Amino acid sequence: MALGVSGHSHADPRHLGLAAQGAPMRFPAGWALLQHPVHGAVLFDCGYGAAARTAMQRGLRRVYRQVIGACCEVHEDPARLLAARGLRAEDIALIVISHFHPDHVGGLREFGNARLVVHGDGWRQVRRGGFLRLLHAQIWRELLPADIEQRLQLLEPSQARALPDGLEAFGAGWDLFGDGSVHVLDLPGHALGQVGVAVCVDRAGDSSAADPADRSGPGSAAVQYDGAGEAAGATESSRADARASTRVVLAADAFWRREQLGDARPLPWWTRLLAVHDSAAYEDTLSRLRAFRAACPDAWIIPAHCADTIAAWEHRHPASVLRGDDARGASPA
Repeated sequence: MALGVSGHSHADPRHLGLAAQGAPMRFPAGWALLQHPVHGAVLFDCGYGAAARTAMQRGLRRVYRQVIGACCEVHEDPARLLAARGLRAEDIALIVISHFHPDHVGGLREFGNARLVVHGDGWRQVRRGGFLRLLHAQIWRELLPADIEQRLQLLEPSQARALPDGLEAFGAGWDLFGDGSVHVLDLPGHALGQVGVAVCVDRAGDSSAADPADRSGPGSAAVQYDGAGEAAGATESSRADARASTRVVLAADAFWRREQLGDARPLPWWTRLLAVHDSAAYEDTLSRLRAFRAACPDAWIIPAHCADTIAAWEHRHPASVLRGDDARGASPA
């Protein structure tokens, strides 16, 4: 698994209920690249991109750029970052869209072959919303591919199922490929239909083919578990492999800075007005994330915009963050 950064914005930390003073904080527009052994390269969001950069040159989109200090240089575009690592835009088979804000779908038009997985409620808001509703919801239809409806895979609440051991705090979710390798989580609050993703990675930061609790995915034999959760007949080597796997939750905008998980202070009213779709759902999602962290203290919870968390991941997994400096001069295929 690799994290990508395509653009950034700025905000006063007090707007997030944080006590920090001084200059506005920089918030990277983060996304993630997963490699599945059968389905290939998968993205979780894609940050800003060329379409967002063009949109922010005029009208109310320009006001947005000026207010939050949004910026995305050409060498930061997601397709260029992937090209610098040897991946073409057409190699991306699937993109899970956490929600439709411009810093999460601004590069979507660059990936014309990808199937697009979204929450049904989020898509219906895009399709049915009028100008004022979409303006308040920070949804820019011009960023979406013209053929998006032909490429959509909707996640409906009626299709959600109980999640495996370790993810119980999130209630029900969706097993994206049916092999336990990628689970999509319902993380409402900030945006209608916002979702996150849970995967397991090994020590090198590579996503596992299946959860350590479900080794029956492609290319592996099913393993029977006893009542204590230990694999029957498991060798010391297999137990070590399981311990080497770390669960990662990509939390999108369920929160913005890692301090918020440990700080129960509410968001200021103006932030709730401008940046939260449902305040009660936002607080409930935070509570679920805290419960998950308490149950799985070794897991990573990675919000899309926390520079400190991205830096910590890069420190643990060198060369696993795609940044613009790596892509200067690279051209998307």
